[in-house]
Amino acid sequence: MPIPKIHILLIEDNLGDIRLIEEYFREIDPWRYRLTFCETLEEGKQILRSEHIDAILLDLGLPDSMGLATFERLNDEFSEFPIIVLTGMQDKEMGRKAVGIGAQDFLEKHDLSGQVLSRSITYAIERKQMFRNLEQAQELAKVGNWRVDLETNEFISSPQLAKIFELEPGRKFLTFEDYILASHVEDQKKIAVSFQQAVRDGSPFKVTHQIFFDEHRTKYIILQGQVQLNQEGHAVSIVGTIQDITDRKKVEDLEREKELAKKAAKLRQEFLAKTSHEIRTPLNPILLLTDMLLETPLNPNQREYLSAIKTAGETLLAVVNDILDLSKIEAGKIDFSSDTFSIARVFESILDMMEASALEKGIELEREIDGQIPEFVIGDTVRLTQIILNLVGNAIKFTSQGTITVGATFKRREVGRVIIEFDVKDTGIGIPHDKLKVIFDSFQQLDTEANQRQGGTGLGLTIVRQLIRLQGGNVSVESEVGKGSRFFFELGFNTAEGEEGDAQTTQINSTQLAGLNVLLIEDHPLNQVVTQKLLSDWGIELDIANNGREGIERLEEKGYDLVLMDVQMPVMNGYEATRYIRKQMQPPKSDIPIIALTANAFSGSDDECLQVGMDDYVSKPIETRNLFSKIVQHTLGRPRQNLQTKSSNGSVVHSVQGGLMTETSMESTNYVNLSYLKEISGGDGMIIRKTIQKFLETTPAMLDTMDAQLAGQEYPDLGKTAHKLKSSVAFMGIDDIKDSIIRVETITKSRENVGELAGLLARIRQVTETSFSELRGAMRAL
Repeated sequence: MPIPKIHILLIEDNLGDIRLIEEYFREIDPWRYRLTFCETLEEGKQILRSEHIDAILLDLGLPDSMGLATFERLNDEFSEFPIIVLTGMQDKEMGRKAVGIGAQDFLEKHDLSGQVLSRSITYAIERKQMFRNLEQAQELAKVGNWRVDLETNEFISSPQLAKIFELEPGRKFLTFEDYILASHVEDQKKIAVSFQQAVRDGSPFKVTHQIFFDEHRTKYIILQGQVQLNQEGHAVSIVGTIQDITDRKKVEDLEREKELAKKAAKLRQEFLAKTSHEIRTPLNPILLLTDMLLETPLNPNQREYLSAIKTAGETLLAVVNDILDLSKIEAGKIDFSSDTFSIARVFESILDMMEASALEKGIELEREIDGQIPEFVIGDTVRLTQIILNLVGNAIKFTSQGTITVGATFKRREVGRVIIEFDVKDTGIGIPHDKLKVIFDSFQQLDTEANQRQGGTGLGLTIVRQLIRLQGGNVSVESEVGKGSRFFFELGFNTAEGEEGDAQTTQINSTQLAGLNVLLIEDHPLNQVVTQKLLSDWGIELDIANNGREGIERLEEKGYDLVLMDVQMPVMNGYEATRYIRKQMQPPKSDIPIIALTANAFSGSDDECLQVGMDDYVSKPIETRNLFSKIVQHTLGRPRQNLQTKSSNGSVVHSVQGGLMTETSMESTNYVNLSYLKEISGGDGMIIRKTIQKFLETTPAMLDTMDAQLAGQEYPDLGKTAHKLKSSVAFMGIDDIKDSIIRVETITKSRENVGELAGLLARIRQVTETSFSELRGAMRAL
């Protein structure tokens, strides 16, 4: 069912301006807006009497009306409509005056664009609704507002003021003196004195007074006002409010309720923080141990049971994360990062993650990416992934057969930015028309058997909408029952053509961390066991302390390369321990990298970690690839602690190569020649270092890929990978394997002598991996 269009009435007599504005609306979205136009004010009024209009664009110069009076004549009769005034270059002041007396916005014609129009219309509609809500709120709160023009003595007030004074229909106060005379005679003098004092010295005033109706009925009022000054500093008006406080007890109760609400909100936040920690902490070892067990030999029943445990744990974690995400959004704790990343890779990652769920239901996952989209963009890759994952997960939930397509379409370019529309389409059960307006509300779920089977918090779409809105976009949905749904939204990204993203997936190569000395400060026994198992698999030497004080004692006795610090612990928590390390210990121990392990995903705990001096944080349950990436990031290039020295007999020992622990022999072979790299880089050390680092990061995975391709007899792909490796090693000057790589390319093309490939790949790996040590040493020397 298509979303209703926003109906705009344009009252404008200049045909050129009409055509230009039509073009702007086509530029924005031809399916979102419907434009009706007329050339005179009277024609516009007739349309407003007969048609549903969402917003009005009003030119102030018309054949039957000119200037500010044009707006006043229209607003007097149709004040319920949001009106946007269109002005020329010389009419800015008139536009401001129109806004001052009720227009929602004014736009200069020479500055119009599709984006400006769209933003202003959205703003006008929302602002008008806000004023309607304000009037309703004033009525409920028995509050009225007023304004006195000190030059004309004119008194302007809201309808609620007349209701409070119970004025007869059609009657209103023309001057502030009328207001005073309608008040209790005993209070008239103090009202007048307070008002005059405010005019003289510009101070705000607040007076409590009565309105007398008869001997049985009196109202109590709070009157307050504030002087407004012009540019010369002269008082030009006084604005203020009145509130009926007759039922003083009710007001006092309301104040107490407000205070209780604040305390309740604080307690809610603290409760969520505590609950998240208590739930996520045991979930961490449950999920990690389950993953580890699933990688061991198991019989079918054991694998089935473990898979069920993992699914249940992940479901519980998803529920907790949904609640925490929404709470962080409501508390304003969401920050957006600027990562350089590939949208194609984001899609690839999402489809990989959701593939198993889709296959279980026999659903095909597809992606469509517009070729005009830059290879790399700058934005928050984590939040984009979260948004699309939510939408894809929701689509899988309500689709039993067919296809789910994730798409990205180029919309337009702006200065240094590109606007992209994302959409997720499914062939599922669809959404009833009466549910379309509420599906993005918190805890709303479709009342269907599918939903009852799948469960969930009903927060996924709420989080999607909030995350998109916070980035300046808006999510929409089109759906037809029995045929499927389409969720779509636009987001803007800074452009970064040709740049490899920092947020790309980190490949786990455990040799990078072999021999690293790490201190784990963690009080939870299960987390200790799991973390020790995980880090030992990466060749890390681990010591464990049960609290912050014990951790400090360990750190004083021994040198470490890194500290993994739990946040909430007995005796001394992670924050206190970090402060002590940073302020009381001496270098180099005071400078040791500290990564927080936090299960508290709410209330700015991440910010607090950084404020006390921690270098980074990893949320529990720990995602192994993320932890690996963080450890590499904060130990790469740093001198190692407690290193063994080389033996005198030339045996294999630990040594430091560019901050990474490797195993080398006393017998060294020089494979690397960086003269070409230095030549093409102009000797720029930073470029050389970055190029070497890129080679060290990507080449191990390339070697593994070649071995896998040989095992699978994927000869064409093996040739392509070998060709790619040939270019990489050429930059490093590793000429010893140049002929071997060329031979691999030749064999994979001809499919002759394939028996040679295993030996060639072994030779290529041996030389390449040996060259890693030389390259790390070269990096250290730069």
